[in-house]
Amino acid sequence: MSYESESICDAKSSLKVVKEVVELLGYKKVDDGLAVPNRKGCYMRIENTDYRSYVGVELDIYKKRGEPVVVTTRSRSSRSYWDLIHQNKTLRLIRDLLGGTFKTDAGRNRYWHPDGPPPKPVASGCFLARWRFHNALIKPRIYLSQRGLNQPNAKPDQTGLWILDDINPRFFSNNLLVPYLIAIWEEYLKSSFIAMLRYSNERDSALKRAKLNQRHLEILASGTGTVEEALAETLSFQRPSVIAANFKLIEQKFNLAIPLQRPYRKRKESLFESIDEYVDLRNEFVHTGSMDTQLSDKRVERVIKDIEVAVDRCYAAFGKLFNFSPIRDFY
Repeated sequence: MSYESESICDAKSSLKVVKEVVELLGYKKVDDGLAVPNRKGCYMRIENTDYRSYVGVELDIYKKRGEPVVVTTRSRSSRSYWDLIHQNKTLRLIRDLLGGTFKTDAGRNRYWHPDGPPPKPVASGCFLARWRFHNALIKPRIYLSQRGLNQPNAKPDQTGLWILDDINPRFFSNNLLVPYLIAIWEEYLKSSFIAMLRYSNERDSALKRAKLNQRHLEILASGTGTVEEALAETLSFQRPSVIAANFKLIEQKFNLAIPLQRPYRKRKESLFESIDEYVDLRNEFVHTGSMDTQLSDKRVERVIKDIEVAVDRCYAAFGKLFNFSPIRDFY
């Protein structure tokens, strides 16, 4: 599902003027690699300020000989409140400045109406972090379902002979997934930390504790990064104990360890302990090349599920801290 519109400009409006108006509205020219008949411009508009855009607004300009300029816009169903507002603004200004008419999915000369009020910026930032994690988690699941391991030595379980198990391509393949899973776990928490710090009442005191190096200062001076991102770069987001300490910079009374230590599936081991174990496994594999020959397909699927549940528990805790409802529809 998407939100689409078509604006037919006044016959007197030139292609040059239409392009100028589109660019004034903040759209940037892009190349999607497609050769579309009569298309004279392909644009995209994404607003990163306060995490306003989720997917942005796509815009195309068409011109047939002897016919008026046509402008189309599209935003996907996963668009944000602000993406939709800007799409409406685009339709309104094109009609006001260039004349003509427009039509949308809602009807002729009819605008769309947002489903509710605009979300808090911190809620949008945390949602985008969770959404990126969701998309990243698709890859290992597809990989496990589609990889070809039909060789005689690619046995699903240990043989009891360490020489054979140590060269089992299935176990090696499963071990390769662990660094990736820890990386997306780390990126999710870092991105959430940046979003939450940006809107925290403790932001200034947290930034005073930042130990920035020359590279960080150069990035800040060039305007290619934010001070919140620079601080996050100095921190680690792998081990739950360290992560919990990091988030205390945002709110001293906030303890992210608690939701990770709650019981899970009647196990003796908590998610807090499990993820710490997975970090150890990752480090051993990355730094020494040692492989865990007990990492069967079933166990690696458990690792994926454990990390996903841990992320959702963190997301819920962030929502409670900043008083927003987590969004769990990713599309």
